[in-house]
Amino acid sequence: MKILAIESTAHTIGVAIIESKAKSATAVSKANTKVLSNEIARYPAKLEGFIPRKLADHHAKEYPRVLRAALSKAKVALADIDYFSYSQGPGIGHCLRVGFVGARSLSLLNGKPLIPVNHTVAHVEVGKWACGCADPLVVYVSGGNTQILAKHVERGANYYHVFGETLDVGIGNFLDVMGRELALSPPNAIGFLALAEKGKEFLQLPYTVKGNNLAFSGLQSAALRLKGKHPSADICFSASEVAFSTLVEATERVLCHTGNKEMLIVGGVAQAKRLQQMYSLMAADHGVRFSVVPPVYAGDQAAMIGITAVKHALSKDIRRDVSPNQSMRIDSHAIRW
Repeated sequence: MKILAIESTAHTIGVAIIESKAKSATAVSKANTKVLSNEIARYPAKLEGFIPRKLADHHAKEYPRVLRAALSKAKVALADIDYFSYSQGPGIGHCLRVGFVGARSLSLLNGKPLIPVNHTVAHVEVGKWACGCADPLVVYVSGGNTQILAKHVERGANYYHVFGETLDVGIGNFLDVMGRELALSPPNAIGFLALAEKGKEFLQLPYTVKGNNLAFSGLQSAALRLKGKHPSADICFSASEVAFSTLVEATERVLCHTGNKEMLIVGGVAQAKRLQQMYSLMAADHGVRFSVVPPVYAGDQAAMIGITAVKHALSKDIRRDVSPNQSMRIDSHAIRW
């Protein structure tokens, strides 16, 4: 089968073409499921942050070009597509609507089914596909989300159960705000993490873990109060060390409870080298196989939507409710594979 997927939850509009020869959802792997194209256009980081209306305008403008590029690179025509899919949520409502309109229009015009995909599930599934993981404990770290997840049987079905999560903002949001408030270049998580590597002095900052849950807003406020009193590199270094340490502590507690033999980090912040180092050491202590989603599939992109849509199609799990849902959670519906 061939699936055209659209991603538009936040700062990125993406279109991917996936081809799969898998016979069942549980058999989907890199050997039988290929990414033929994975094109994106990302809204540039600015000091003003992300304004929903401007993001939606950007996506609507870039969508036709990205769609043409994806089809051209994959060397397929719309008539060759068996299913169309898109990111149903969670995300920014204005942005979700752009992807929904694009995917639904293609579905109706070509007379092919539309598969709505949970964005968070997609981050997990593309990580499992790329790293060859079977049943990992998953740490999902992105702009809007920070969650510790594992597949769990409840209500008579498989669900991705949230064993721990942020109580306020996602860690990626925290890093982005720090980058903007410190006027770094670029003014986002990338600039923040790059400067953190140059820090030398560790500054005392609040460390918040509540059971398996986390909170970053207090850390953010305390770190920004140090602005102008200490070098920005030291502030970034200290804030990142505290934030990453809280994540590892909460994850280790969940790992001891679930007993998973694999651990996987997914999401945009999974690219942070210091976070990877901390997790690899913890995983080694517990004799757990540790994997990190490859950078090309870490941030928001449409390949992850397409990979997940393949599993939905093979498991006959195509929901009728296709409308965008910006508050959708990963544990809101059963996993049929």
